[in-house]
Amino acid sequence: DSHYDYPACGGNEDVICTPEPDEFNPCEDIMGYQFLRTVVWFVNLLAILGNVFVLFILLTSHYKLTVPRFLMCNLAFADFCMGLYLLLIASVDLYTRSEYYNHAIEWQTGPGCNTAGFFTVFASELSVYTLTVITLERGYAITFAMRPDRKIRLRHAVLIMLGGWLSCILLALLPLVGVSSYSKVSICLPMDTETPVAEAYIVFVLICNIVAFVIICACYIKIYLTVRNPQYKSGDKDTKIAKRMAVLIFTDFLCMAPISFHALSAIMNKPLITVSNSKILLVLFYPLNSCANPFLYAIFTKAFRRDVFILLSKFGICEHQAQVYRGQTVSA
Repeated sequence: DSHYDYPACGGNEDVICTPEPDEFNPCEDIMGYQFLRTVVWFVNLLAILGNVFVLFILLTSHYKLTVPRFLMCNLAFADFCMGLYLLLIASVDLYTRSEYYNHAIEWQTGPGCNTAGFFTVFASELSVYTLTVITLERGYAITFAMRPDRKIRLRHAVLIMLGGWLSCILLALLPLVGVSSYSKVSICLPMDTETPVAEAYIVFVLICNIVAFVIICACYIKIYLTVRNPQYKSGDKDTKIAKRMAVLIFTDFLCMAPISFHALSAIMNKPLITVSNSKILLVLFYPLNSCANPFLYAIFTKAFRRDVFILLSKFGICEHQAQVYRGQTVSA
């Protein structure tokens, strides 16, 4: 934070700058590349506005809140939090442009980076947890399609998600109390593994994500085999929802590569790819699901369009389309 007047000092002062740049903190701006500085604003605004829109429509709909709709609300909120993380990172990058080195210590050790880190860990883990629950719920619903008494009730889903929220909040809080740290890199990810406890934390998060991926893959294989069975009679509705969710899951886990890269980098204490290049993953792939989910599981669905038209009809807009949807039975 010191400023030197070199003419007054005779120009002979030896200025020592610490800390020196390293593999995790290269001497560059937060975004690193100019094109990322532009793209990150588009991505974070799309994630925030898209998920706020989905939450507003789902929560204001006069139709009964079903288990799938409840789970979609949780996923939309997780993706909204990811948008907030990117908004924080993009704002600080804009503010410190071309002189991040003057603000690095203040940012990475201050409340701003801790807040951003909390948002990204909470959002990514809640998203993975909710996707796992969505997949298990779809598999269960299809397996017992002819047994309405075996359906998962909303109260059960609430308890399951409550456990997920508490777990994800705890995981996001741990780096704030000394288990790993959000201050090691400018993008505020928990990559500090200087203690065995911190390393165990990173390994645990990575294993949780891998286990979730395996569970989801196994469930969709089972769902596929079930709906391919000639004796399966149900639910065209359940089958359509399962197909939609399959696309959703594929997109989300395509975005988990950055999580794995950063976790393995932290464990090995050496970036698998440069931090500069990892920022490309962070902006282009990591939040891709947060932008795509609102369209894949909500906005492009018939049930969501029904809710939008019915809401607009209350203001005298699109009344004809709303009347058409009112006369149809649309799956949630």
